[in-house]
Amino acid sequence: MLDIQREFVSSADAAQILGIKQMSIHALIRDGRLLAVRVAYRWLIRREQLEKFAESYVPKQGRPRQKRQYTKRSPKWFIEQ
Repeated sequence: MLDIQREFVSSADAAQILGIKQMSIHALIRDGRLLAVRVAYRWLIRREQLEKFAESYVPKQGRPRQKRQYTKRSPKWFIEQ
């Protein structure tokens, strides 16, 4: 008999295991990098598949924010010439 709770993991649980957001899990599924089954509006991922994927997965870091050199409120704009 198939025990779904032991064999499958929800996308929310998979995100928690990998340390990423649930939307990132959905993107991985959409891209075909992570295999999943859609059941009643939920994505279910085989636990062994997730463990295999987690061994080689390295989450991408987002692009760092760039701070502006100056703005119109900075002192540079208020210097009288």
